[in-house]
Amino acid sequence: MRHGSTVLMLFLATTVVVVLSGAARGQDGNVSFESVSAESVSGESAPRVSPAENLTEDSGAPLRISGLYQETLRWSATDVHLIAGQAEVSQAGQTFAGARMAVFVTETNEGFDTAIYAEDLTITDRNGQRSTGALSFRLESTGVPVFDVRESTAAETADQPLLRRALARLFPGSLDEPRLASMQSPSDVFSAPVPAVQPAVESGSRRVQIRPRSNDPLRVESSTNPDTVPAERVTVITGGVNVLVDGLDSQVEGLNMAPGLIDLSADRVVIWTQAGESDALEAGTTVVQPADARFQVYLEGNIVIRQNQNVIRATHGFFDAAGNRALLLNAELRAFVPTTGSDFRVRGERMRQLGRDRFHIQNAWATTSPYGKPGYRLQASDIFVEPGPSAVVGVDPLTSRPQVGGSPWVTSLNNRFVVGDIPLLYLPKVSGPAEDPGIPLRGITVANDRVFGAQLDTVWDLNRLLGLPKQPGLRLDLLGDIKTDRGVGAGVEGRYAGEDPNGPYQGGGRIYYQYDGGLDNLGLDRRKLEPDDSNRGEVTWRHRQTLPGGALLFGEIGYLSDRNYLEQFHESRFDTEKDVETVLGVRQDYDAWSGRLWGRADLSGFEANTQWLPRGDLYSFSQPLFDGLAYWSSHSSLGYADLQSLQAPTSVADPFNPAGLSWMTDAAGMVAMTRHELAAPFSAGPVALEPFVGGEAAYWGSGFAGESVDRTLVNAGLRARMSASRVFPFVRNALLGVNGLAHKHDTMLEYAWTSVSTGLSEIPQYNEIDENAQERFRARYSQQIFPGVIPEQFNPRNYALRQGAGLWSSAPFHEIADNLQALRIGFRDRLQTKSGPENAPRIRDWMVWEYGATFFPRSDRDNFGSDFGLFYSHYRWNVSDRTSLLTDASWDIFDNAGAVRSIGILSQRSLRGSVYLGLREVEAGEYLKSQTAIGSYSYQMSPKWISTASMAYDIAESEARGTTLTFSRVGLDWILHFGFGLDFSKDNVGVGVSLEPRFGPPSPNSMASLLGLQ
Repeated sequence: MRHGSTVLMLFLATTVVVVLSGAARGQDGNVSFESVSAESVSGESAPRVSPAENLTEDSGAPLRISGLYQETLRWSATDVHLIAGQAEVSQAGQTFAGARMAVFVTETNEGFDTAIYAEDLTITDRNGQRSTGALSFRLESTGVPVFDVRESTAAETADQPLLRRALARLFPGSLDEPRLASMQSPSDVFSAPVPAVQPAVESGSRRVQIRPRSNDPLRVESSTNPDTVPAERVTVITGGVNVLVDGLDSQVEGLNMAPGLIDLSADRVVIWTQAGESDALEAGTTVVQPADARFQVYLEGNIVIRQNQNVIRATHGFFDAAGNRALLLNAELRAFVPTTGSDFRVRGERMRQLGRDRFHIQNAWATTSPYGKPGYRLQASDIFVEPGPSAVVGVDPLTSRPQVGGSPWVTSLNNRFVVGDIPLLYLPKVSGPAEDPGIPLRGITVANDRVFGAQLDTVWDLNRLLGLPKQPGLRLDLLGDIKTDRGVGAGVEGRYAGEDPNGPYQGGGRIYYQYDGGLDNLGLDRRKLEPDDSNRGEVTWRHRQTLPGGALLFGEIGYLSDRNYLEQFHESRFDTEKDVETVLGVRQDYDAWSGRLWGRADLSGFEANTQWLPRGDLYSFSQPLFDGLAYWSSHSSLGYADLQSLQAPTSVADPFNPAGLSWMTDAAGMVAMTRHELAAPFSAGPVALEPFVGGEAAYWGSGFAGESVDRTLVNAGLRARMSASRVFPFVRNALLGVNGLAHKHDTMLEYAWTSVSTGLSEIPQYNEIDENAQERFRARYSQQIFPGVIPEQFNPRNYALRQGAGLWSSAPFHEIADNLQALRIGFRDRLQTKSGPENAPRIRDWMVWEYGATFFPRSDRDNFGSDFGLFYSHYRWNVSDRTSLLTDASWDIFDNAGAVRSIGILSQRSLRGSVYLGLREVEAGEYLKSQTAIGSYSYQMSPKWISTASMAYDIAESEARGTTLTFSRVGLDWILHFGFGLDFSKDNVGVGVSLEPRFGPPSPNSMASLLGLQ
């Protein structure tokens, strides 16, 4: 359909005899034109040449025009061809291919001028291929343009939407009205001769043409039944019949839309018409009828109904055009859904049309599976189809107005969700858009391990289970789990996104209850921890809403039943996601200013964090002063803070030492701060210099001793940067992938001097520097690794202090500042080369090396007695486009210093997969030394099989740390995952099978997700 293919609209197409009309279409593309009369020719105006751009490259080259169907008429001494379906114009190596074209051919003194308006156009020439929505242009030729159109007819009316758009683009301001012209077409075996002048057909009519389905001739028997009033004509056609019906524009959203050609085929056809109106129904003839004329059709045997990309097959069918009724027996609809790129299928014993676009299918099933016998389906006693809610589906490229449309809405009763031949679920009612397959099961996982026992985890579409209409942008899931060694769990998870009058919004949440009758196993010496309560779970929710004027409203709700619930049941979320917290605030940005008013509360009560009740922040960024000679940045904040230290676990078997978080304490009071910085950047030859000075005044209502603390701070220094480059065009090595080299070097330097009135040791850390997972770890390793107390060189606040992490004007943790002098120097070197085809090479980094260190003039005070520290090196050698060698290191050189080093090789093959092999070493002076070999890979072994694996082995301890292996079978109906895992820390072995429904064809994004590349 021209207004867009939507699923199940083919039901409407099956009753084309109900709503459509058309004109006879010939088969020969050689068309000649004659004026209606001699008088009309003499009265025509002079031929017009369009002002559109002329794209002719060689006017002597032949101009060829082709397509599936055209209508012709005459306008201002110009032949007009309205071509639809595979329309194409070619000349001198240029090809213009589009869905629709209006072609105006005008004879000039030099030859012929052809003006063309095309929609959905693709242009191919010596510069390549490009696409555009609509384009008007001209081509010139010395010879007559050659038309090769499969079916041609004279236009019935000059009031054509395509013609109106073409005239507006090609001949703006024209007031001439197009006139009809006659068309002559030679006969063929499928079409009888068309009269030289075909009478105009009134609007609201249908055209029907009968053809044989094969080369065998049709057998037509026709008789009149005088016993009816009025008398009826009965035509019986056998031998394989093809009925083409075309015409009758229908109203869709207030616009006239032409559904297009409908192709009906069957072994035998019986047609009832009113006597005298359609007596010429035989092979090759075309009959024109009024839309309300009697036309009833019975089809039998191998029925195939086609329209665009939609197909219906049935054994028996009956249509009553005048009454808008239809019935198909043993029918299957296969309709293309553009939103999913796949077919939606409905099969039933009986399909009934209840109205123009309302249908009822009995004893039916629906599926998106392409298999003849689907692997999954929703089987129902009754399926009802009706128009769905309208929505904006795009923008008209010509008018720039929104295009309104919508998918049909499908409601099914007494549903059984069937996998293979086994019914898994009964649903009394399912309702939703047609492109949604209606399968309520989103995923199922069966697993077994030593921590949870045998497990069955399921995810269900809650809208489907409740029979609720599906809302755009909203997903609601019902979660149901069984763990034999722990208990049962259930909950609801949802995500939403959309836009209201205030602006866009998005969010999501989860409510989950877990009954737990077992013991927690969190690894190493935490393998048997008794939970505080058997009733466990969470309530989390996050929301972001854009407000008028660019403001942002944000909020979160976070509640966990106990300290170990998230780490035990959702370890990945505990390790990688942001903290679960309760926050409400609003932010407003204006030019270089940003303000935020917010508050945070702790609903759980066992984490180390700060409640802000409330807090306001105001930022300014690089405001120019003195005509750009200096720039001012600032951050001021005021709030009431309630700082809570990490609470001890209730289980004595859970390792805990409060000395691991010595910078956190129980304190409450007002916290205020204002910090400002002035910078004056300038250039001195190749060096960019930026002297700066900053100051701060801060107040804390409660310090470590319980008394108020205030601080003033002064920070001053100089930043410098110098860049240099050199090109070596003749350095080449095919083995190393070098095709010329460009060396780019940057030197960065910063000297900072900081003086404070109050030292860091008197100020608690109100603004957390770690997430909860790291804080829990620090509370354990003070006694697992260190002798009860964490040495100062491993205190994270001291590390951040030496880095200068708390000295920025907008630093998130402004407490981290103390008397300090530091000269930081860093270097970055890049070697770049060219790769790719010779005619279109691209620049890529061949080697990248970043390295640096910090010099401390007061090393006894600032760097544990060592003049230099904070050494770092990051190196990457891209051996090829697919393979890279990676090394990273950071270390200090004072006594008992820490160090982290790693080296590895990474090979990636786009969506095919990736492989990584590496060695990582961690040292904590005399307290810890760990060397771990790490390997992982993901690989698409075939279009149907994907494997992933990972391994970690502790060389220092000579034991494995963990191994996982997964095989995924990608099918058209399902993705089946087989998993195996070893976790030596938890003394756990696990196996699992996960079944994930898969609707639609494979996509690069889904493949990348399976391979772990996104």
